[in-house]
Amino acid sequence: MTTARKKRVRMPHTLGGARRRLMLLLVLAGFGQAVCVVGFALLAHGAAYRITHGREIASGHDRSAIYTHVAGYAPTTLAVGLATSACATVLLKAAGEPLAERLAQSYVHSVRMRLFDHVTGSEAGGPYRRTVGVTVLRFTGDASALRLWISKGVAPILVDGVFVACAIVLLAVIAPGIGALSAALLLLAAAAVALFGRRLRERVRETRRHNGRLAAFVNERVTHTAVMQSLGRVEQERRVMRRLSREYGRAMVCQARLTGAMSATAEACGIGILLIVVTVALVAGTTWEALASLLTVANFLGGPLSSLVRVQEYWQQSRVARWRISEVLAAPAPLGRRRGAEPLAPGPGQLELAGLCVDGVLDASAVARPGQRIVLQGPASSGKSLLLRLIARLQAPDAGAVLLDGQDLARHDPESVRRAIRLTSPELPLLRGSVDTNLRLGEAPDAAEGADEEHIEALADLLPDGLRTRVGENGHGLSMAVRYQVAIVRALRSGPRVLLLDEVRSEEALGSDLMERLLERYPGTVIYVTDEPKLAARADVLWRIDDGRLTVHEPVPRINEPVQPQAITKGRFGLLRNDP
Repeated sequence: MTTARKKRVRMPHTLGGARRRLMLLLVLAGFGQAVCVVGFALLAHGAAYRITHGREIASGHDRSAIYTHVAGYAPTTLAVGLATSACATVLLKAAGEPLAERLAQSYVHSVRMRLFDHVTGSEAGGPYRRTVGVTVLRFTGDASALRLWISKGVAPILVDGVFVACAIVLLAVIAPGIGALSAALLLLAAAAVALFGRRLRERVRETRRHNGRLAAFVNERVTHTAVMQSLGRVEQERRVMRRLSREYGRAMVCQARLTGAMSATAEACGIGILLIVVTVALVAGTTWEALASLLTVANFLGGPLSSLVRVQEYWQQSRVARWRISEVLAAPAPLGRRRGAEPLAPGPGQLELAGLCVDGVLDASAVARPGQRIVLQGPASSGKSLLLRLIARLQAPDAGAVLLDGQDLARHDPESVRRAIRLTSPELPLLRGSVDTNLRLGEAPDAAEGADEEHIEALADLLPDGLRTRVGENGHGLSMAVRYQVAIVRALRSGPRVLLLDEVRSEEALGSDLMERLLERYPGTVIYVTDEPKLAARADVLWRIDDGRLTVHEPVPRINEPVQPQAITKGRFGLLRNDP
């Protein structure tokens, strides 16, 4: 087994890169809010003390206590201080949201890119490859769960957690009894929320299961509506849809009950702290000025407490999401880019299969000389398409190697490998967009602007809107013949040394002579799969797969019926357009 298969890809670190600075800024924002609230409480208490003890302050009596010292400021100064501390609190709160979102987006971006690199390095037909719906769910739903955990979980811990801790310390400084009771109530609420969180994790998993089933059902049935219509299954599938939707709805309601209970716990904790402040202050005979400042601090705790309670919900959702994403990253990705891998060196295009083996399925050893035309045949499900995928480096063998001009494809940059060896296959459809967009996907990155204009002009003449003709999912909107033509041109745009054609049919080639012209004029090596005698007779060599073993037959027997080529207008390889 190769090193690439053994290597385990891990999730990005939450504190990686510039995220450390963002987290520090969030901590400072939380501390700043706490300072502003403390300042607001001091100024409020000083203003109240000034109103009730104005004569004492004017005579300079009792200026030692901090509240009486603040009360000595001019009314205008107190008013400006109150307004400034309030505005600063609001501004710091407003600054915390975008900082939290930047932190979340930075982390989720790194997760998405690692997922993308891993998925694009995986085998399309490999045993570990997930369905399209599941893969998309990892990029969207699971990534969103991680984003919410960072922005609504980690950030509130850094901001609101610091604020609540400072507020409790302040209450303890002003009134030790109130501070101690408030801290005890907070610990009790935290324990209750933790118990709810353990139950919430199971609810989150159940909700995800139902959501996954519903998403998979909708994805398949909506994408292939014609299948349901043709089989007369619309009403039956509607009943299934209704059942899955209701099951998902019930799971969400059960989850909402737990989150509602946690929110109620936070609300009860906030109200409890207010009752503690009022009760203890009345029993202790606290002045109403001190009571006002204590209530000011306690009142500010309501929002942060509610935010901190929701952290448990986001944490449980993110745990499940991380686990699911880690499942994808744990699967082998043998086609990924190697560090330091060099591009393929130029060469004439000699292809060698050196002991190529997929256990229990295929065993192949052969050499294709530059410019040869090779027809690949064999019974159904014998491994013809598999062999082409192995040659194109879209699947990794269990043993052996594919060599192009003596270079092992597994050791070189995959992008340069796939520019040198192009595959067209029913498994590689056109993508959504326009014909021009699909053609440019086949361009080499260093292709000159306007290159191959003659090559694509003939194709443009075949389409109603030229190269701007829209292409739907899987090439919908174009006839099979036009899809085939576009796929061939797309494959030729990088000037490959080896061209692989799967399931070739002359009737799909916009004229029975397209393949013949391709075989005549294309300078590189061509390996194609076909069961049509005319096209098979155009080959120099026959590769045949029987019982999982490749045998080479040379030369290919010719059929008696001569081929009558039609005159065509020559593009770059002379295969684009029939002349009338």
